[in-house]
Amino acid sequence: MMKYVFMIFMLFIMMKWNKLVMFYYNMCFILSIMMLFNYSFKNNLNMNLSMFMSMDYYSYLLIILNFWVMGLMFMGLMSIEETLKKMMFLMMMIILMMFFLMSNIMLFYLFFEMSMIPTFMLIIYWGYNLERMSAAYYMLMYMLFISLPFLIYMMNLYIKLGSLSFYIILTMKMKELSLWSFLTIMGMFYIKMPIFFFHIWLPKAHVEAPVYGSMILAAILLKLGSYGLLRFLMFFLKSSLKFNNLIISIGIIGSLLVSFICLVQIDMKSMVAYSSVVHMNLMLCGLMSMYKLGFISSYIIMISHGLCSSGLFYMVNLFYYRTSSRLLMMNKGLINLMSSFTLWWFMLCSSNFSFPLSFGFIGEIYILGVLISWSSILMMYLIVISFFSSAYSLYLFSYVQHGEILNLNHYNSGNFKEMLILIMHMFPLMMMLVNMIMF
Repeated sequence: MMKYVFMIFMLFIMMKWNKLVMFYYNMCFILSIMMLFNYSFKNNLNMNLSMFMSMDYYSYLLIILNFWVMGLMFMGLMSIEETLKKMMFLMMMIILMMFFLMSNIMLFYLFFEMSMIPTFMLIIYWGYNLERMSAAYYMLMYMLFISLPFLIYMMNLYIKLGSLSFYIILTMKMKELSLWSFLTIMGMFYIKMPIFFFHIWLPKAHVEAPVYGSMILAAILLKLGSYGLLRFLMFFLKSSLKFNNLIISIGIIGSLLVSFICLVQIDMKSMVAYSSVVHMNLMLCGLMSMYKLGFISSYIIMISHGLCSSGLFYMVNLFYYRTSSRLLMMNKGLINLMSSFTLWWFMLCSSNFSFPLSFGFIGEIYILGVLISWSSILMMYLIVISFFSSAYSLYLFSYVQHGEILNLNHYNSGNFKEMLILIMHMFPLMMMLVNMIMF
């Protein structure tokens, strides 16, 4: 694994001589494909890389997703001379990779918080509107507000146990937590996902961020909370079993209400951002069920949502550049003006509501089965959530593609690079569907 780390540091050095963006995104795709080949030998995945770094099944696919989405972000750059953005992307890639590799809780916390810095800079300096300042501070305050109590608890844990290694703490018997202690420790991950009640920062950050900010925010940064939660549920099994009914209740009600909110959105980017909240809350319910199948299905949804949501944000941005508006009203009937994008709209919107024969469908079916077996009362809620999650995705597709054309300008129907980025979003989703044994 260390050879991959050295390759990324080499990209920083190459920035002095090689200005072409093509070099960087090709290197990202090569890194992800090399790691995918290593995944074939599953015996090698549970390994310690150093005193503080280790890797297992949960982190491996997320590191591959990190490389893949970073390559797509490099492809999305408009100018070959944007050196500052390339440095920001490479710094973010290293921070996210180190986060998924850390087996020490203090370093885990450090990289968790450091991931906010590049995202904050992307929104502040390359955001679109004047509201980007408030959106960036919303995100920063939500993250930092709850992370300080977590840091204090970790210091207290170190004093008592004498170690902050994941694997050493797993061998020790952790005492049962009170409700407030449980929410204090897990709250940092719940807000990052984000759980309902603390989700306001996400639509604001998405709407104000540039396209590559939205892509990395949807694909990777939301998964930091899920991955951290997955790790810490192993430490506090008894407490999680005690309080999971509260978290699942919030997740189910949150998914239901945010589905209704999606149907009244007039901004395409805002609608896709709120749909991420629906998926993340449903995934949280699967994790908190504490079933093995719930963990696997949540992991599948993490991967599928990362690629699908990133593709939708990129598609919305393509239309924004052409029509200069993200409003649904100004983007009607575009099947007549940009028909080459219709297939990609249909495939991405379909994957967003997990239609049959999509990768997310497998994870969602498993989660529905897990939650119904956890409590049959949830069946009616899940039926309504599934219906409305498909309703707002089809509403987005039909409203954008069909209807009366309000804007009769002539638009470019897409160049090779744009089509290639959309293909690179959908190709892994299709390939993982035919190789489900990897989960």
